[in-house]
Amino acid sequence: MIYIRTELSEDDKDILVKIYQSLEKIHIPTCYRSGSKSGDYHGMKTGTVSQRDARQALFGQIKYRGNLQSTRSSKSYPHIMKLFKEFINSHYPQFEFKSVYVNRNTIAKKHLDSKNAGTSLLVGLGSYIGGQTVLYGNDGVESKFNIKSHSLVFDGSKIEHSSEPFEGTRYSLVFFN
Repeated sequence: MIYIRTELSEDDKDILVKIYQSLEKIHIPTCYRSGSKSGDYHGMKTGTVSQRDARQALFGQIKYRGNLQSTRSSKSYPHIMKLFKEFINSHYPQFEFKSVYVNRNTIAKKHLDSKNAGTSLLVGLGSYIGGQTVLYGNDGVESKFNIKSHSLVFDGSKIEHSSEPFEGTRYSLVFFN
């Protein structure tokens, strides 16, 4: 299993506080679908459609009908994307991304990120305890990571992963292409 774990600097943590404060002020849509087996593909795959407090939003650019376009969240809250870029420039400037998936209070079941191309950078923020990220190796070995103190870079389309339960308010940011 190949991954890169990088400790967050004090500057990185300061930027993440600004991101947290900004995310707390905007509307992030619910994933919950009461009594329904249907929902968005990602929410079904990760199990977030059955979580009442789960919220998710996509920032950056996506391909729609073959064309690259800005997401609804990026258009509504352009200042957030600037903060994401500030964080990457501080923390891991060589990491290139087009999109950021914001998860608020989600506990993801074991899954692969089939729509991502290449590596993703994952980081956690908020006032929470627990919520470790679990990577599953082909050999059956589980590796657990605290994404609140370190970022984690791995290929989520090839390495199955999940998150553990937590207490508090937990955001995870997934930077990807």
